[in-house]
Amino acid sequence: MPDISLFGTLNTGLLGIYASKLAMNVVAHNIANANTPGFSRQRPELLTMPPIPISSLTQPSIPLQIGTGVYVRDIKRVRDAFLDIQFRQTNNKYNYWDTITANLHFVEQLVAEPSEAGIRYLFDSLWSGIEEVITDPTNTAAKRGLVSRAEELVQHVQDLYMRLEQLRVDLDNEIAQRTQQINAMVERLADINAKVRTAVSLRYTPNDLLDERDRILDELSNLTDIYYYEDNAGQITLRIGNQIVLTGQDVVELRALERPFGKGFKEIFAGNSKVVFNDGKLKSLFDLRDEILVKYMNRLDEFVLSLTDEFNLIHQDGFNGDGSVTGLKFFKDISAERIEDSKLYRLAGAKRVENGPIKFISGMSDRKDFSDILTKPFIEKGAIVFFDGTEKIFAARVNPYDKVEDFQNTLSSISDRWFDLKVGAHGDGGYRLYFESNQNLRNTLALDFNGNMFNTMGFATKNVDVFVVDRKDFKVSSGSYKIAINGKEEILNITASTTLEDLANQLNTHFGSDIKAFVHDDKLLIIPTKANEFNLKNIKLSDSGGLFTQANIHIETYRALDTSRETLENIVGRSQAFSIRIGATEIRIDPTKTTLRDLAKMINDANTGVIADVTPHGKFVLRGSRSLDFELKKVIQGPEALWTALGFIDPDGNPLNDWDEGFVFVNPFEPPKDQRMRYIKADALFIDKQVPKDPYRFVEKFAVNSTIKSNPETLAVDIGYTEENPNWD
Repeated sequence: MPDISLFGTLNTGLLGIYASKLAMNVVAHNIANANTPGFSRQRPELLTMPPIPISSLTQPSIPLQIGTGVYVRDIKRVRDAFLDIQFRQTNNKYNYWDTITANLHFVEQLVAEPSEAGIRYLFDSLWSGIEEVITDPTNTAAKRGLVSRAEELVQHVQDLYMRLEQLRVDLDNEIAQRTQQINAMVERLADINAKVRTAVSLRYTPNDLLDERDRILDELSNLTDIYYYEDNAGQITLRIGNQIVLTGQDVVELRALERPFGKGFKEIFAGNSKVVFNDGKLKSLFDLRDEILVKYMNRLDEFVLSLTDEFNLIHQDGFNGDGSVTGLKFFKDISAERIEDSKLYRLAGAKRVENGPIKFISGMSDRKDFSDILTKPFIEKGAIVFFDGTEKIFAARVNPYDKVEDFQNTLSSISDRWFDLKVGAHGDGGYRLYFESNQNLRNTLALDFNGNMFNTMGFATKNVDVFVVDRKDFKVSSGSYKIAINGKEEILNITASTTLEDLANQLNTHFGSDIKAFVHDDKLLIIPTKANEFNLKNIKLSDSGGLFTQANIHIETYRALDTSRETLENIVGRSQAFSIRIGATEIRIDPTKTTLRDLAKMINDANTGVIADVTPHGKFVLRGSRSLDFELKKVIQGPEALWTALGFIDPDGNPLNDWDEGFVFVNPFEPPKDQRMRYIKADALFIDKQVPKDPYRFVEKFAVNSTIKSNPETLAVDIGYTEENPNWD
């Protein structure tokens, strides 16, 4: 130990020189490694040497402390562990979103919307081709053009789908490469652990080794979320995701193994345990491969599934150029190849529930007491003329403040009427006013000459145009006049004594199959018969002799009873309310008010995941939506009579069960083979089940029907029109 001698003083100075020299060496080391990746600036830790106590002559009892110089105790890294942790956590998130953004930008370029290279443009082009065929159904070139546009859309969708699939393959390959990269870094960390352990045991401070370890940890944080802690021997234990991969010098190698389903994409395992990544580049690669890109591919699958199924349902019921029902699907069938590996996507009823007989028409309803209806007054004088569509015609009148009951009694007194006006219970117990007939009320016409009588009684109305000749204008010269209606020519004889009633009789005698003429309140009215759909546009009137010109014939518009509303009461023959249940959601239905399309809307508004639709020809359709993975996998209950009337199932022969609301119509727990037998009458579409973490792959089956492709003349060019459907089937 130095003392206060001359040598002690020199030693103190020498220690200062040595300490300063070592500090300069540290500075030189810092400067030399300024550009070395991962290097942390180092700093010497200077401490004073122990002092020498001496006694002085002036204070012999109190020793003095004489300093003996300085020494370098250690060389420390200038590094903040807290900032390291913050950087690595932020680096995880940055690399996650940076990878996501870069790949989504590539997807955006692939989709190319909006542009002439996008799906939207080709889809619009397809509909333009359909409009061209509709405009000229005999144009073979237009039909070929439509098929060509459909094929172009198919090819574009499949090309986009294939590119997204190839991107998934590229991401899968990168996952395998990144796994090997991680293994190499973990092996390097294990080697550093061994060297650090040796250095610490020798009481060295391995700064450069620690810098290298931190650099590797920084690189690892680019790829994944890492968690680590350091023990007293300087060893770190490292966890990647949810698995420990390094303990001291013991390494658990990560393995990229193909999963046993789908296309064999890889999962990462540490030993026999699957690694779950929570952040970083690897997490983004998995999310892109198994979720984000799959989501976009599923959107294409959904587009193809919806377009194919809806287009096919309509096209196969359409008519081709020679007037025959095609029975052809426009697009190739996308049903499952094996029923055992399928799921029920869609049910379409076998019946065309349209243009059937209307035997019930409801007016005011939901009244608590039937007297509320019967005592309803008419404010003005009025009359309704009822026409059976062919021959019978009569008028029923009311006076101011007559009640509905008075009008009902007036109708009851007419013996040759074909209907009754009734008051009865409906729905859940309320009362309503309604027409009931054993004939089809579609084939009849009821004109409201007051314009407000039907509204007073709560009935829906429509406008009907009528030819009218006023009695005061019937001043026609005597003679014979040639009249033609819808190509049929006849001679009408007019004399000075001919009245409007006489003219009506002549018109009915000669043209009774096309028109009905009658006189009401000093007016001759000429209305088309049912054969001409009560539509004046279907009447071609030729007045070459000028009879009607002299009589000042003109057109007037009247309110008429709307007989077109196809309520479920007319379809199923029931007026009491009933319920259907989809999963836990109950839908209450009043058949006196609800039409088939109303029922579809009620189901859709319930947001159960089951989508309802009605084809142009009245086939009721149920589909599983995206939220149900395109499967009817909710229990659907409701009266058997309803599902039978819609053409889904055959009746069981027991009428006591017809309106049991607990009847299970769709049981998703049934095997697909049993479901197929249950719905053998309906048009059921079973599709392939989705492989986990894979798209549905409907696009791979997307194609134009080979028959239509080779012979565009088989295209349906008109959906047609059902003139009469006496049994709602």
